[in-house]
Amino acid sequence: MGWSFGKKQSYELLMSSILISILIFLMAFVITDLIWVSSVVMVVGFIALTIGIFPLYLPKMISYLQVNLKGIEYYNIGSWKDRIKIIFEPNKFQLSCVNYRDMNDISVITARQNVDADVEMNSKSGVLITKKNHNNIFVDVSWYDTVDNPIFDRAMEFVQSCTR
Repeated sequence: MGWSFGKKQSYELLMSSILISILIFLMAFVITDLIWVSSVVMVVGFIALTIGIFPLYLPKMISYLQVNLKGIEYYNIGSWKDRIKIIFEPNKFQLSCVNYRDMNDISVITARQNVDADVEMNSKSGVLITKKNHNNIFVDVSWYDTVDNPIFDRAMEFVQSCTR
């Protein structure tokens, strides 16, 4: 039994980076007519995409949440290193898990609510998990299929009942 919400990472971002880099190479070659200059521009473009641009927007692009009998699993991509790792090795990236026995509370945060400044939030909508050691975990849930989704509501009710 379990529910999954959001988008699980695949090689989509890496493939996009490669295709965009090839387009950059072609445009640079048309402009300069020099293969070595075009190759350098392509490599710089690839590095900028995979190490700079995509990791910056990654939390909003692929946030993922799975509710099952063990607890809640999610992508913990708070550090830049984890974001780059999930781009290059998405199948090897392990989901972080919070067991129900370690949870003190869970709440769904929407854009209309005020949250403590101590909580690191990457977006205005998400699931706030308060652990028994008073550490807060915020998981972005600003996906198109979560807003007013009765399945998501049932999953959160299930989690609430498990944390009691």
